[in-house]
Amino acid sequence: MSKPLARILLPSRFQVITSPQNKVVQRLERLRRSKAAREEEGHVVVQGIKTLQELGSKGHHCIRTIGVTYDMERGPIRSPALDVVMAVQREEEDREQLSRGSLKEQGSGIGGKALRADQYVAVSRKLTTRILGTDSPTAEHEVWAEVAIPDRSTLFSTTAHVPFTSTGRNGKSDSSIIEKLLVFDQVSDPGNMGLMIRSAKAFSWSAGWQTPGTVDPFNDKVVRASRALCLDFPIKVGGRWTELEVFLKNREIVPLVADMVPGWISQEEEKGEKSSSTTSTVVDPHRLVWWNWPSSLSRSKAPEKIALIMSSEHHGVEGRDDVGEGSDEKRKEKNEDRAAKKRLLGRAIRVSIPMNPAVESMNVAAAATAMMWELNRVLDSQVKKGKSSTREENLDLQIFDRDV
Repeated sequence: MSKPLARILLPSRFQVITSPQNKVVQRLERLRRSKAAREEEGHVVVQGIKTLQELGSKGHHCIRTIGVTYDMERGPIRSPALDVVMAVQREEEDREQLSRGSLKEQGSGIGGKALRADQYVAVSRKLTTRILGTDSPTAEHEVWAEVAIPDRSTLFSTTAHVPFTSTGRNGKSDSSIIEKLLVFDQVSDPGNMGLMIRSAKAFSWSAGWQTPGTVDPFNDKVVRASRALCLDFPIKVGGRWTELEVFLKNREIVPLVADMVPGWISQEEEKGEKSSSTTSTVVDPHRLVWWNWPSSLSRSKAPEKIALIMSSEHHGVEGRDDVGEGSDEKRKEKNEDRAAKKRLLGRAIRVSIPMNPAVESMNVAAAATAMMWELNRVLDSQVKKGKSSTREENLDLQIFDRDV
């Protein structure tokens, strides 16, 4: 049985906070509760030493505050909070030796990740739970931080073809254009939003676009569900449909809309009839169903640049209509957005996941994950086969046309 750790004195850079009325605590609570506060401050609160180390390894060094949970009345401090305290203590000792000229300057930080902050605080478990807003009490030796939100507004300019730096599958950054955009359409559940962001990052999609009615991607529950990948995955925040329409047109990105398999395709399958433009007599349950395919696009391959529009399971593709709310200016914006969305949906290719008829619908995060993975497979397959193929039909594409 290991011996209990001895009580240690916190480094001088740590501020011990015991009151919920403390300005730091109140500021952090506002960040959690208020989107306006996050926009004003430009920061979010991130929980967990591992998540913070991952952010540090990706170059996120703009940290205002690092906090640890430490209650002296409850016994000695332990990891992971202890790791933070010891890292700061080592840094203070190194600085003292540097000032005496007995040590050459070298990198240090939490867990070797060179993660530093402007200020360090120690708070009780009760205050930590209050700051983080978790449903259950936090761990006794938790670590959290106030991290800056990266400014990526220039990536989504609607007036120019702007390259940006993205992280490829090899984990290295490269300059490229947006080729695979995930559009969040009225996704109001933060858990779903976080999982979609996490999947998009995992599958190396380029960026995301938040439309009206979608939860703030920096909401505290989204941050937790995405493991703070919302800070590493470029997202157009507060994007309007009018902006998206221009953005896609300027960059020659083809919109895809995730939708249910329509009844007329199911009827064709039941009759055993062959669609005029598909290579199979029935729906292959292991491939996506493509429909509303524009005559201007070749059927030999899928579009190389795509924007996948994922709509809330509750509201569906067409969504809700709340144009009547707000001021005259707001109603005008909503009318313009509604018209732009209608135009986009009208010309977008519809993509469906074949499902067991006993299941009415899929969770939006699960559907997005499946679709992004399969679209990656289709697009990667096209690249491997090369652009010289002269086949009229791509066997990876299950395209249906409705006979009029």
